[in-house]
Amino acid sequence: MAIDMHTEHRSHSSVPAPQQQQQPGISTSHAAASPPAAAAAAAAIGDPIDGRYQRIAKIGVGTYGDVYRGVDNLTGETVAVKCLKGFDDDPDGFDLDCELAAEVEALEACRGHPNIVQLIDHGRHRHDDLDNATTTEPPPEAYIVMEFVGPSLHFAVKRHGRYDEGDTRRLTRQLLAGVRWMHELGLMHRDLKPGNVLVDGIGRGGGDASLKICDLGLARDMFDDYKTDPPMPYSNPIGAVIYAAPEVLLGSTAYDQRIDTWAVGCIMAYLLKGEHLFYAMSDKEVLEKIVDVLGMDDITGWSRYWDYMIPKSLIKSGRPRRGNRLREMFAFPCTGGGLPELSEEGFEVLSGLLRCNPEKRMTAAEALQHRWFVGL
Repeated sequence: MAIDMHTEHRSHSSVPAPQQQQQPGISTSHAAASPPAAAAAAAAIGDPIDGRYQRIAKIGVGTYGDVYRGVDNLTGETVAVKCLKGFDDDPDGFDLDCELAAEVEALEACRGHPNIVQLIDHGRHRHDDLDNATTTEPPPEAYIVMEFVGPSLHFAVKRHGRYDEGDTRRLTRQLLAGVRWMHELGLMHRDLKPGNVLVDGIGRGGGDASLKICDLGLARDMFDDYKTDPPMPYSNPIGAVIYAAPEVLLGSTAYDQRIDTWAVGCIMAYLLKGEHLFYAMSDKEVLEKIVDVLGMDDITGWSRYWDYMIPKSLIKSGRPRRGNRLREMFAFPCTGGGLPELSEEGFEVLSGLLRCNPEKRMTAAEALQHRWFVGL
């Protein structure tokens, strides 16, 4: 469920998350159930999926499918419907059944966790309404029905601006809780970014907003490593380039779950700053941005650093001689200056998540034990 930025599309199987068209604050837990007939009449799009789920409005567009706000005609509940389309001659080898099975399996494994979007239903869509005279059969379509939560963090920040430290702390804790759960199950998300994190409400002031991770289409079972000898490599490139960890940008296919905690650090910075920390158009440019902010010392300490081709621009430029200047981007509380405020405790979490050396990067479990989250 990618956000609407072309620099973030690095995989073929990711489908956009609910974006600007969403109505903030709507969720299945708070929205009143509307009569099925009335809901279906509200500018419905196309035929009901298997007679039950009526698509009302498109809220996301992707290469292989779309996401809709819909209604369950049986219960009247508002739902999110992700529709995947397959093509027999797809040049990228997109397999509809495999993609559906992989995402459903990940959602099933995460069922019940409050910070991961919940699966309601899934299946293959039958086009029963086709005219007998139709000569061209539409491409096969699969669907995944999930709870409808609300806007993405990308939408919330774009519309309402950056978050203060208190709200960022509450949201980051929920995000880490969902990530930790996935990692304990042996799953990497591999595509964490603001567009794949939804909030029920904007999440400011009261701290009562519910945050949920969505789009598990690129999730990978880490336990698969032990099923082959040698272990099968992971995909690369994967996910959003501006939220990709340095080891992914350098081409590693032997990364681990700490690529997700790097992304959590980037999302935390995005909430505080109101803009992407490492915004650029290519892998090489993102690496240059990372080195410009965090320096070279940490990444060169990684045991596998020299296994990869390092862009000459990083070695020859003056950037490697610069130290880490992440702290300079955030002001201590009550010091003014217009920079986003972040306490020393909060900065310890941020800098721990944004370690270029994955061997020294905080895990989700370690981050949640930090004193910054005490009292939540």
